[in-house]
Amino acid sequence: MKGEIAVICSRADPASLNIFECLLKMQDWKPGEGYVFSGRWRLVIHEGKQSTLSRLDEMLAARSLKPELIVFASRHEAKSALPWVGGHFTGVVEEEQFSLSAAAPFALRSFLHNLREISLPGYALSAEATHHGPADVTTPCFFAEIGSTEREWRNPQAGRAVARAILALEEKDSPVFLGLGGGHYVARETDLIFQSSVAFGHLFSNYQTEKLNLDVLKLARQRSGATYAYLDRKSLRSQERRRLEGLLDQMDLPVLRSKEIRDQFPLA
Repeated sequence: MKGEIAVICSRADPASLNIFECLLKMQDWKPGEGYVFSGRWRLVIHEGKQSTLSRLDEMLAARSLKPELIVFASRHEAKSALPWVGGHFTGVVEEEQFSLSAAAPFALRSFLHNLREISLPGYALSAEATHHGPADVTTPCFFAEIGSTEREWRNPQAGRAVARAILALEEKDSPVFLGLGGGHYVARETDLIFQSSVAFGHLFSNYQTEKLNLDVLKLARQRSGATYAYLDRKSLRSQERRRLEGLLDQMDLPVLRSKEIRDQFPLA
């Protein structure tokens, strides 16, 4: 990545504010109009909720910002209260409507690998299925998150780890897959990110797949730049698996199994 990277933070989100403050300490920043900048980095902070932002591309353009990547620094909430760091793409898939923001497969892969190298003891690490807004962002983007309670959101060590992982982002070309099936934390897709050279675009867990039709999958492929698909077969009922395979076949999108991915695209 050689162009601008915008990191979007919110004062209403303690984890986002934690990451923001850590980023400020790690670089020398200069003031811009509605943002601060350092090299290719553009740091923007607002007062609202990250997931309900709309028309973000226009808002950034109004500040003369045209990033090639947007990273949302955010908290992650979970009933399990498990200390966790990771990331995901955004979009809303309902039976009567759907909208997906542009995914950033290479950036998310880099972010997860960076976090793994940094190491944050006691924290789980994974990708997540695509969920919540903003769902109208046309610039490739992803959420970089700390979870899952107030204690972790405000933890300076977690804030520093996520900030460092963001600043170390590198974009390396990788085969891009759509991921279908699995739990919310898409464990098998996460394993493939770490055990092969592939990247994943939009990821849909079991609770989302029944809402996927041909139009949604075509949009997901387009918004991800995907050239392959992966199905978590063990997690899908046979009838649902066959339905999804039929849709992917109509799209001429090759479906590879885990072993095939590891064999064809070994970890460099």
